[in-house]
Amino acid sequence: MRIEMVLPALPTGGMETMVAALTRGLVHRGHEVGVTCLEALGPIAVELKNAGVRVALVPTPGLRTILRAPQLEESFKRIAPDVVHVHSGAWLKGARTAWRAGMGRIVHTMHGLLEDAPWYTPGLDHWAARSTHRIIAVSESLRQYLIRQARVPASVISVIPNGIETEVFGPGACRAGWRESWGIPQQALLVGNVARLDTVKNHAQLIEAFAILRRQAANAVLVIAGDGPLRRGLESQAARMGVADGVRFLGETRDVAALYRELDVCVLNSHAEGTSITLLEAMATGVCVVGTAVGGTPALLAEGRVGRLVPPGDPPALATAILELLRDEPARRRLAEAGRQEVLAKYSNETMVRRYEREYGQPEQPAARPSRSSGRRVTVGRP
Repeated sequence: MRIEMVLPALPTGGMETMVAALTRGLVHRGHEVGVTCLEALGPIAVELKNAGVRVALVPTPGLRTILRAPQLEESFKRIAPDVVHVHSGAWLKGARTAWRAGMGRIVHTMHGLLEDAPWYTPGLDHWAARSTHRIIAVSESLRQYLIRQARVPASVISVIPNGIETEVFGPGACRAGWRESWGIPQQALLVGNVARLDTVKNHAQLIEAFAILRRQAANAVLVIAGDGPLRRGLESQAARMGVADGVRFLGETRDVAALYRELDVCVLNSHAEGTSITLLEAMATGVCVVGTAVGGTPALLAEGRVGRLVPPGDPPALATAILELLRDEPARRRLAEAGRQEVLAKYSNETMVRRYEREYGQPEQPAARPSRSSGRRVTVGRP
Protein backbone atom coordinates (compact mmCIF):
# COMPACT_ATOMS: atom_id res chain seq x y z
CA MET A 1 0.00 0.00 0.00
CA ARG A 2 0.92 3.64 -0.41
CA ILE A 3 0.45 5.30 2.99
CA GLU A 4 0.80 8.97 3.90
CA MET A 5 1.35 9.91 7.55
CA VAL A 6 0.11 13.39 8.50
CA LEU A 7 1.01 15.20 11.73
CA PRO A 8 1.92 18.73 12.86
CA ALA A 9 5.71 18.27 13.12
CA LEU A 10 8.47 15.82 14.00
CA PRO A 11 10.19 17.09 17.16
CA THR A 12 11.56 14.67 19.72
CA GLY A 13 8.42 13.38 21.43
CA GLY A 14 6.43 10.25 22.17
CA MET A 15 3.89 10.54 19.36
CA GLU A 16 6.55 11.45 16.83
CA THR A 17 8.75 8.54 17.93
CA MET A 18 5.80 6.18 17.50
CA VAL A 19 5.03 7.55 14.01
CA ALA A 20 8.66 7.07 13.00
CA ALA A 21 8.71 3.50 14.31
CA LEU A 22 5.42 2.69 12.57
CA THR A 23 6.73 4.19 9.34
CA ARG A 24 9.94 2.17 9.45
CA GLY A 25 8.00 -0.99 10.28
CA LEU A 26 5.62 -0.50 7.36
CA VAL A 27 8.48 0.20 4.96
CA HIS A 28 10.21 -2.97 6.18
CA ARG A 29 7.05 -4.91 5.30
CA GLY A 30 7.07 -3.59 1.75
CA HIS A 31 4.75 -0.58 1.89
CA GLU A 32 5.50 2.84 0.42
CA VAL A 33 5.24 5.39 3.21
CA GLY A 34 5.64 9.16 3.19
CA VAL A 35 5.23 11.75 5.93
CA THR A 36 3.57 15.15 5.61
CA CYS A 37 4.13 17.77 8.33
CA LEU A 38 1.77 20.73 8.55
CA GLU A 39 3.69 23.12 10.82
CA ALA A 40 7.41 22.29 10.92
CA LEU A 41 9.88 19.43 10.49
CA GLY A 42 12.26 18.55 13.34
CA PRO A 43 14.98 16.10 14.41
CA ILE A 44 12.92 12.98 13.70
CA ALA A 45 12.29 14.25 10.15
CA VAL A 46 16.06 14.18 9.60
CA GLU A 47 16.26 10.59 10.87
CA LEU A 48 13.46 9.47 8.56
CA LYS A 49 14.99 11.22 5.56
CA ASN A 50 18.32 9.55 6.29
CA ALA A 51 16.46 6.23 6.28
CA GLY A 52 15.12 6.98 2.79
CA VAL A 53 11.60 8.08 3.78
CA ARG A 54 10.05 10.99 1.89
CA VAL A 55 9.24 13.76 4.39
CA ALA A 56 7.59 16.99 3.25
CA LEU A 57 6.47 20.21 4.90
CA VAL A 58 3.15 21.44 3.53
CA PRO A 59 2.35 24.57 5.58
CA THR A 60 -1.31 24.91 6.54
CA PRO A 61 -1.31 27.85 8.96
CA GLY A 62 -4.21 29.18 10.96
CA LEU A 63 -7.79 28.19 11.65
CA ARG A 64 -8.93 29.12 8.15
CA THR A 65 -7.18 26.06 6.70
CA ILE A 66 -9.54 23.81 8.67
CA LEU A 67 -12.24 24.78 6.19
CA ARG A 68 -9.99 24.77 3.15
CA ALA A 69 -6.31 23.85 2.76
CA PRO A 70 -5.68 23.98 -1.00
CA GLN A 71 -1.94 23.30 -0.81
CA LEU A 72 -2.48 20.18 1.31
CA GLU A 73 -5.37 19.06 -0.89
CA GLU A 74 -3.20 19.36 -3.99
CA SER A 75 -0.43 17.41 -2.23
CA PHE A 76 -2.80 14.54 -1.46
CA LYS A 77 -4.01 14.43 -5.07
CA ARG A 78 -0.44 14.42 -6.37
CA ILE A 79 0.75 11.66 -4.02
CA ALA A 80 -2.50 9.66 -4.39
CA PRO A 81 -2.04 7.44 -1.32
CA ASP A 82 -4.20 4.42 -0.65
CA VAL A 83 -4.35 5.45 3.01
CA VAL A 84 -4.08 8.87 4.65
CA HIS A 85 -3.15 8.29 8.31
CA VAL A 86 -3.66 11.44 10.38
CA HIS A 87 -2.27 11.80 13.92
CA SER A 88 -3.15 13.95 16.92
CA GLY A 89 -2.90 17.68 16.36
CA ALA A 90 -3.77 17.38 12.67
CA TRP A 91 -7.00 15.37 12.77
CA LEU A 92 -9.69 17.83 11.71
CA LYS A 93 -7.56 19.65 9.16
CA GLY A 94 -5.95 16.51 7.74
CA ALA A 95 -9.06 14.34 7.60
CA ARG A 96 -11.35 16.99 6.07
CA THR A 97 -8.74 17.87 3.46
CA ALA A 98 -8.17 14.21 2.60
CA TRP A 99 -11.93 13.76 2.22
CA ARG A 100 -12.17 16.81 -0.04
CA ALA A 101 -9.31 15.40 -2.11
CA GLY A 102 -11.25 12.15 -2.57
CA MET A 103 -8.87 9.88 -0.68
CA GLY A 104 -10.21 6.34 -0.41
CA ARG A 105 -9.13 5.50 3.12
CA ILE A 106 -8.72 7.94 6.02
CA VAL A 107 -7.43 6.71 9.40
CA HIS A 108 -6.76 8.70 12.55
CA THR A 109 -4.77 7.82 15.66
CA MET A 110 -5.60 9.66 18.89
CA HIS A 111 -2.44 9.68 20.99
CA GLY A 112 -3.71 11.67 23.96
CA LEU A 113 -5.62 14.69 25.18
CA LEU A 114 -4.16 18.08 25.99
CA GLU A 115 -4.39 18.91 29.66
CA ASP A 116 -5.60 22.42 28.84
CA ALA A 117 -7.74 21.48 25.82
CA PRO A 118 -10.56 24.01 25.23
CA TRP A 119 -14.13 23.10 26.13
CA TYR A 120 -15.15 22.71 22.48
CA THR A 121 -12.53 20.00 21.73
CA PRO A 122 -15.07 17.10 21.83
CA GLY A 123 -17.17 18.94 19.26
CA LEU A 124 -14.20 19.36 16.93
CA ASP A 125 -13.32 15.69 17.35
CA HIS A 126 -16.91 14.71 16.57
CA TRP A 127 -16.73 16.81 13.41
CA ALA A 128 -13.37 15.31 12.41
CA ALA A 129 -14.71 11.78 12.92
CA ARG A 130 -17.32 12.42 10.23
CA SER A 131 -14.50 12.51 7.65
CA THR A 132 -12.64 9.47 8.99
CA HIS A 133 -13.11 5.80 8.15
CA ARG A 134 -11.28 4.26 11.11
CA ILE A 135 -10.17 5.78 14.41
CA ILE A 136 -7.45 4.27 16.57
CA ALA A 137 -7.12 5.10 20.25
CA VAL A 138 -3.82 4.19 21.88
CA SER A 139 -5.57 3.38 25.17
CA GLU A 140 -9.01 2.32 26.38
CA SER A 141 -9.44 5.60 28.26
CA LEU A 142 -9.12 7.50 24.97
CA ARG A 143 -11.63 5.17 23.34
CA GLN A 144 -14.08 5.96 26.13
CA TYR A 145 -13.52 9.69 25.61
CA LEU A 146 -14.31 9.32 21.90
CA ILE A 147 -17.51 7.40 22.59
CA ARG A 148 -18.83 9.33 25.59
CA GLN A 149 -17.67 12.89 25.03
CA ALA A 150 -16.99 13.20 21.30
CA ARG A 151 -20.01 10.99 20.50
CA VAL A 152 -18.18 8.87 17.93
CA PRO A 153 -19.77 5.48 17.05
CA ALA A 154 -17.94 2.65 18.83
CA SER A 155 -18.05 0.60 15.61
CA VAL A 156 -15.41 2.78 13.94
CA ILE A 157 -12.96 2.81 16.88
CA SER A 158 -10.21 0.32 17.69
CA VAL A 159 -7.61 0.32 20.47
CA ILE A 160 -4.02 -0.27 19.40
CA PRO A 161 -1.43 0.44 22.10
CA ASN A 162 1.82 1.99 20.98
CA GLY A 163 4.69 -0.33 20.21
CA ILE A 164 8.44 0.15 20.30
CA GLU A 165 11.40 -1.25 18.40
CA THR A 166 12.48 -3.91 20.87
CA GLU A 167 15.61 -4.65 18.84
CA VAL A 168 16.79 -1.13 19.75
CA PHE A 169 15.62 -1.07 23.36
CA GLY A 170 16.95 -4.05 25.27
CA PRO A 171 19.27 -4.84 28.18
CA GLY A 172 22.91 -4.14 27.57
CA ALA A 173 26.13 -2.95 29.09
CA CYS A 174 26.40 0.57 30.41
CA ARG A 175 28.37 2.92 28.21
CA ALA A 176 31.90 3.59 29.46
CA GLY A 177 32.33 7.15 30.62
CA TRP A 178 28.63 8.05 30.44
CA ARG A 179 28.29 8.91 34.14
CA GLU A 180 31.60 10.74 34.24
CA SER A 181 30.50 12.95 31.35
CA TRP A 182 27.60 14.20 33.48
CA GLY A 183 29.49 14.36 36.75
CA ILE A 184 27.54 11.48 38.27
CA PRO A 185 29.38 9.24 40.79
CA GLN A 186 29.56 5.57 39.86
CA GLN A 187 27.92 4.56 43.17
CA ALA A 188 24.97 6.96 42.75
CA LEU A 189 21.44 5.56 42.57
CA LEU A 190 20.01 6.96 39.36
CA VAL A 191 16.37 8.01 38.96
CA GLY A 192 15.48 9.02 35.41
CA ASN A 193 12.74 10.80 33.50
CA VAL A 194 12.47 11.07 29.70
CA ALA A 195 9.82 13.54 28.54
CA ARG A 196 9.41 16.95 26.98
CA LEU A 197 9.43 19.73 29.57
CA ASP A 198 5.72 20.46 29.42
CA THR A 199 3.18 20.99 32.18
CA VAL A 200 1.36 17.73 31.39
CA LYS A 201 4.52 15.78 32.32
CA ASN A 202 4.49 17.38 35.79
CA HIS A 203 8.23 17.73 36.32
CA ALA A 204 7.67 20.26 39.11
CA GLN A 205 6.13 17.62 41.37
CA LEU A 206 8.80 15.11 40.34
CA ILE A 207 11.46 17.51 41.61
CA GLU A 208 9.40 18.03 44.77
CA ALA A 209 9.26 14.25 45.30
CA PHE A 210 12.99 13.97 44.64
CA ALA A 211 13.68 16.60 47.30
CA ILE A 212 11.69 14.47 49.77
CA LEU A 213 13.47 11.20 48.99
CA ARG A 214 16.92 12.79 48.93
CA ARG A 215 16.63 13.47 52.65
CA GLN A 216 16.81 9.69 53.09
CA ALA A 217 18.93 8.74 50.07
CA ALA A 218 21.74 11.25 49.79
CA ASN A 219 23.40 9.29 46.98
CA ALA A 220 20.36 9.51 44.69
CA VAL A 221 20.63 11.54 41.48
CA LEU A 222 17.74 12.59 39.23
CA VAL A 223 18.41 12.87 35.48
CA ILE A 224 15.84 14.58 33.27
CA ALA A 225 16.13 14.04 29.51
CA GLY A 226 14.07 16.37 27.38
CA ASP A 227 13.71 20.06 26.68
CA GLY A 228 11.06 22.72 26.53
CA PRO A 229 9.99 26.15 27.76
CA LEU A 230 9.81 25.06 31.40
CA ARG A 231 13.48 24.19 31.74
CA ARG A 232 14.68 27.44 33.33
CA GLY A 233 11.88 27.41 35.87
CA LEU A 234 12.56 23.78 36.79
CA GLU A 235 16.26 24.49 37.24
CA SER A 236 15.34 27.37 39.56
CA GLN A 237 12.96 25.11 41.50
CA ALA A 238 15.69 22.50 42.03
CA ALA A 239 17.98 25.24 43.36
CA ARG A 240 15.28 26.62 45.71
CA MET A 241 14.65 23.14 47.10
CA GLY A 242 18.35 22.56 47.70
CA VAL A 243 18.74 19.65 45.29
CA ALA A 244 20.38 21.37 42.30
CA ASP A 245 23.54 19.34 42.94
CA GLY A 246 21.52 16.14 42.58
CA VAL A 247 19.54 16.99 39.41
CA ARG A 248 20.96 16.81 35.89
CA PHE A 249 19.08 18.35 32.97
CA LEU A 250 20.34 16.53 29.89
CA GLY A 251 18.30 18.36 27.26
CA GLU A 252 17.15 16.48 24.16
CA THR A 253 18.86 13.11 24.16
CA ARG A 254 18.65 11.01 21.03
CA ASP A 255 20.42 7.89 22.36
CA VAL A 256 17.96 7.31 25.18
CA ALA A 257 18.64 3.56 25.16
CA ALA A 258 22.08 4.29 26.63
CA LEU A 259 20.44 6.47 29.28
CA TYR A 260 17.88 3.82 30.28
CA ARG A 261 20.66 1.26 30.82
CA GLU A 262 22.20 3.54 33.44
CA LEU A 263 18.99 3.96 35.47
CA ASP A 264 17.94 2.20 38.64
CA VAL A 265 14.37 3.51 38.36
CA CYS A 266 12.56 5.31 35.52
CA VAL A 267 9.72 7.63 36.56
CA LEU A 268 6.91 9.25 34.58
CA ASN A 269 4.83 11.59 36.73
CA SER A 270 2.37 12.84 34.09
CA HIS A 271 -1.05 14.36 34.64
CA ALA A 272 -2.29 12.50 31.52
CA GLU A 273 -0.96 9.77 29.20
CA GLY A 274 -2.08 7.59 26.34
CA THR A 275 0.30 4.65 26.05
CA SER A 276 3.64 6.06 27.19
CA ILE A 277 6.57 5.50 24.85
CA THR A 278 8.95 6.38 27.68
CA LEU A 279 7.63 3.65 29.96
CA LEU A 280 7.64 1.11 27.14
CA GLU A 281 11.23 1.91 26.18
CA ALA A 282 12.42 1.75 29.79
CA MET A 283 10.62 -1.54 30.43
CA ALA A 284 12.03 -3.08 27.24
CA THR A 285 15.52 -2.02 28.31
CA GLY A 286 15.07 -3.85 31.60
CA VAL A 287 14.50 -0.90 33.93
CA CYS A 288 12.03 -0.83 36.81
CA VAL A 289 9.38 1.88 36.25
CA VAL A 290 7.08 4.06 38.33
CA GLY A 291 4.12 5.84 36.73
CA THR A 292 1.11 7.85 37.78
CA ALA A 293 -2.24 6.08 37.54
CA VAL A 294 -3.63 8.17 34.67
CA GLY A 295 -4.84 7.43 31.14
CA GLY A 296 -3.40 4.24 29.70
CA THR A 297 -0.64 3.80 32.29
CA PRO A 298 -2.52 1.45 34.67
CA ALA A 299 -3.22 -0.93 31.77
CA LEU A 300 0.36 -0.60 30.52
CA LEU A 301 1.71 -1.54 33.96
CA ALA A 302 -0.84 -4.36 34.33
CA GLU A 303 -2.47 -2.53 37.25
CA GLY A 304 0.83 -2.49 39.12
CA ARG A 305 2.04 -6.03 38.44
CA VAL A 306 4.91 -4.97 36.15
CA GLY A 307 5.66 -1.52 37.57
CA ARG A 308 4.69 0.72 40.46
CA LEU A 309 1.61 2.91 40.19
CA VAL A 310 1.15 6.03 42.29
CA PRO A 311 -1.75 8.51 42.47
CA PRO A 312 -1.28 11.70 40.43
CA GLY A 313 -0.52 14.92 42.26
CA ASP A 314 0.98 13.24 45.34
CA PRO A 315 4.74 13.96 45.67
CA PRO A 316 5.10 12.16 49.05
CA ALA A 317 3.56 8.97 47.59
CA LEU A 318 5.84 9.23 44.56
CA ALA A 319 8.89 9.76 46.78
CA THR A 320 7.95 6.73 48.91
CA ALA A 321 7.50 4.45 45.87
CA ILE A 322 10.86 5.45 44.40
CA LEU A 323 12.67 5.19 47.73
CA GLU A 324 11.30 1.71 48.43
CA LEU A 325 12.57 0.51 45.06
CA LEU A 326 15.98 2.14 45.47
CA ARG A 327 16.36 0.29 48.77
CA ASP A 328 15.18 -3.08 47.45
CA GLU A 329 17.31 -4.27 44.54
CA PRO A 330 15.65 -7.74 44.28
CA ALA A 331 12.23 -6.04 43.95
CA ARG A 332 13.61 -3.74 41.25
CA ARG A 333 14.94 -6.70 39.32
CA ARG A 334 11.68 -8.64 39.58
CA LEU A 335 9.61 -5.71 38.33
CA ALA A 336 12.14 -4.93 35.61
CA GLU A 337 12.03 -8.49 34.24
CA ALA A 338 8.24 -8.62 34.47
CA GLY A 339 8.03 -5.31 32.62
CA ARG A 340 10.36 -6.45 29.86
CA GLN A 341 8.38 -9.64 29.29
CA GLU A 342 5.15 -7.60 29.16
CA VAL A 343 6.57 -5.38 26.43
CA LEU A 344 7.89 -8.30 24.40
CA ALA A 345 4.53 -10.06 24.61
CA LYS A 346 2.21 -7.13 23.90
CA TYR A 347 3.97 -3.96 22.80
CA SER A 348 6.52 -4.77 20.13
CA ASN A 349 6.63 -2.59 17.05
CA GLU A 350 5.98 -5.63 14.86
CA THR A 351 2.72 -6.33 16.71
CA MET A 352 1.65 -2.71 16.33
CA VAL A 353 2.51 -2.58 12.63
CA ARG A 354 0.52 -5.73 11.84
CA ARG A 355 -2.51 -4.38 13.68
CA TYR A 356 -2.37 -1.12 11.73
CA GLU A 357 -2.08 -3.06 8.49
CA ARG A 358 -5.35 -4.77 9.32
CA GLU A 359 -7.00 -1.41 10.00
CA TYR A 360 -5.75 -0.01 6.70
CA GLY A 361 -7.22 -2.93 4.81
CA GLN A 362 -10.38 -3.46 6.85
CA PRO A 363 -13.68 -3.19 4.93
CA GLU A 364 -14.95 0.35 5.23
CA GLN A 365 -17.49 1.15 7.91
CA PRO A 366 -20.27 3.56 6.99
CA ALA A 367 -19.64 6.97 8.49
CA ALA A 368 -21.92 9.99 8.76
CA ARG A 369 -20.50 12.84 6.68
CA PRO A 370 -21.73 16.15 5.35
CA SER A 371 -22.98 16.03 1.77
CA ARG A 372 -20.83 18.09 -0.60
CA SER A 373 -23.94 19.66 -2.12
CA SER A 374 -26.34 20.28 0.74
CA GLY A 375 -24.30 20.17 3.94
CA ARG A 376 -26.84 17.78 5.55
CA ARG A 377 -25.72 14.56 7.21
CA VAL A 378 -25.76 11.53 4.96
CA THR A 379 -24.49 7.97 5.35
CA VAL A 380 -21.87 6.99 2.81
CA GLY A 381 -19.35 4.23 2.41
CA ARG A 382 -16.58 6.26 0.82
CA PRO A 383 -15.63 9.93 0.94
